[in-house]
Amino acid sequence: MSFADVLQMAKIGKRDVAATLLKEEFGKLQSPEQRVNLCKWIAMCFENLEDYGSAAEWYEMTGLLSLGETSSEIANATRALPEYEKARVYYSLCEDDEKVELCCSVIEQLNKVFVAS
Repeated sequence: MSFADVLQMAKIGKRDVAATLLKEEFGKLQSPEQRVNLCKWIAMCFENLEDYGSAAEWYEMTGLLSLGETSSEIANATRALPEYEKARVYYSLCEDDEKVELCCSVIEQLNKVFVAS
């Protein structure tokens, strides 16, 4: 099954099936870069579907995975920061104040990495 098929399942309301298939595909990926790219793609798909809560979760996951992508703390922070910023925006749209605070806290820590370098 292709990613387009999985996306179509999500669009027609079979999100549980789509999510299961994506999780299986995610588990097959070996490289951190591939996992980050898949998470980002999934986030953009949910964003395009205007499912901002799911988009926020996947952008947050992208940011989290980006933090361990390389051995360079500054490179990881550079990759993770925009993902957490997107997650914060979409959590704000969903009025999930707890998640907005969490993202703000992570963003603050990432900005400290830039100042320290």
